[in-house]
Amino acid sequence: MDQIAAPSPAPGLPRPGRGRVVMQVRWSDVDLFGHVNNAAFLRYLDDARFTLFPRMGVDEVGAMTASLLVVVKHEIDYLAPIRFRPAPVVVEVWVPRLGRSSVDFAYEIIDGEDPDGVVALRARSRMVQLDGASYTARPFTDEERATFAAFPGGSPDLHAW
Repeated sequence: MDQIAAPSPAPGLPRPGRGRVVMQVRWSDVDLFGHVNNAAFLRYLDDARFTLFPRMGVDEVGAMTASLLVVVKHEIDYLAPIRFRPAPVVVEVWVPRLGRSSVDFAYEIIDGEDPDGVVALRARSRMVQLDGASYTARPFTDEERATFAAFPGGSPDLHAW
């Protein structure tokens, strides 16, 4: 079962402004090389984002809403392998940029539950909110903006090409 912690400055929790989701490495996440596959890491990012922001295009019962938040770009730096084991990984998520109808999510996947553990992955995703009927960009409401604003932080340090 995934666990979630809200932003907190307390010791042992993520840096202020970051959400924290604890996940188990599943056997199906591991490839023939014995480490978590890159596609599984993308699922970890999606799972953490939807855990922290559960109403991104769906309502409480999973039905589609009038607006959709869709991924338009991912940037990922794979920094260290994670192998199958019983110890969980931690995905920290924050919002470094909030536009009129788009939002960037930043992530770090930490090997283990220690906030000072090895960062195995650092990433950023850009998402755009669309109107469900017209599929055109729709500005965020004040309530949506407040949800994202609760997780502020700087842009992740990603390697240039």
